[in-house]
Amino acid sequence: MTGLPEDCEVDILLIGGGVAAAGAAEELRRQGFRGSIALATRESDPPYYRFYLTKDYLRGGIAPDDLAVHSPEWWLDNNVQLWLRAPVQAIDLQTGTARIGRRSVRWGKALLATGANVRLLDCPGAGLHGVHYLRTTWNADDLRKDLQIARDAVVIGGSFIAAETAASIAALGVRTSMVFPESAPLARSLGGAVGSIVADELSRLGVTIRGGSIVESLRGDERVRTVVLADGAELRADVVVVGVGARPEVTLAKRSGLPLGTTGGVRCDATLRTGHENVWAAGDVCEFDSIRHGRRVRIEHDRVAAAQGRHAARAMLGSDAPFDTCLYFWTTIGADLHIDVLALDAPGHEVTPLDLTAHRDLVLRQRKRFGRTGGPEPAAFRYGAGGETIGYASINGALSLRAVQRDLTSVPDASSEGSHLLLEEKS
Repeated sequence: MTGLPEDCEVDILLIGGGVAAAGAAEELRRQGFRGSIALATRESDPPYYRFYLTKDYLRGGIAPDDLAVHSPEWWLDNNVQLWLRAPVQAIDLQTGTARIGRRSVRWGKALLATGANVRLLDCPGAGLHGVHYLRTTWNADDLRKDLQIARDAVVIGGSFIAAETAASIAALGVRTSMVFPESAPLARSLGGAVGSIVADELSRLGVTIRGGSIVESLRGDERVRTVVLADGAELRADVVVVGVGARPEVTLAKRSGLPLGTTGGVRCDATLRTGHENVWAAGDVCEFDSIRHGRRVRIEHDRVAAAQGRHAARAMLGSDAPFDTCLYFWTTIGADLHIDVLALDAPGHEVTPLDLTAHRDLVLRQRKRFGRTGGPEPAAFRYGAGGETIGYASINGALSLRAVQRDLTSVPDASSEGSHLLLEEKS
């Protein structure tokens, strides 16, 4: 354990090593909090941005230090104790203590930001060598080493992580196939229209797309050699990467007796406070009462996690404001496909393309401004639910996210053409 003294006491204990905990630490100091803060994590590195793991980091374009949320000096200058390789095994809500190894830590307030664990592949052969999951830097390092001697790779899943990873592996010169049960990559989260654009771009990059496919088993001696599909097809694979989603890490919350919600996260009120008055939650584990959605929701994305960490920090200091934000996330598939999504709710399957024909010159200029010379042309889609607009997707910079957010929060007319959402040219 790094930096963890013998039995001690802190005013605020941040449990987790991701952007939610880092955001909370930053906001506490920004708000002028002078008490003691400690961040305890099972990770061996300080908080870092995971969304680069499937992209630049896997391709070798950036170093581990480039991923860091804050420099080493920031933690020292802001007097935030970093306890690395220090997983919290238990928290006692009655006594306000946490157990870390054989040590006991007394805390005044705590934040649960324990993130999520990858969903494991459940089929014969899933435990063979050469089967990878991508969550940490060392996961990415191990995968990159295997790819250096691989000819064929199979990516299982139609998720963001799967699509990003498939594009990166193909860019490294490895023959790549992508297998998933949906009709297209990202179709479950963004709908078939956006999924088709993603599939076309992946195909252009050299990825073989096998939608509507179920993995039956993996075969090999000690190391994977073949992926067998339910239709009998066999795919050669020196490397397999699994990207089939994640589960909130709520083991600690369960042990402590904190109530869980219907999505499997830690149940929180609108301020992100849990069932205990001195404990808040943020990030993938946080299932909160959303005033915007009119129900409890749990959102898995780095940007939301960081925002929730900052909000929880303000709540710890006395704010009773509800957490209220539009859902924003983005992805880059290869070098030439960038997707932005801003929504009031998880995008559904009522998807309408926006007609940008009359604005083609402006759209193409924006594409040049974004530095994208290949890949799909800019496009935009509206998501609807029950006749109301709940979100937009922008392909390669077609829409202004600031205008989209204004449009959504002002309850827009679903019949609008959407041209007012186009990026404005700068003079």
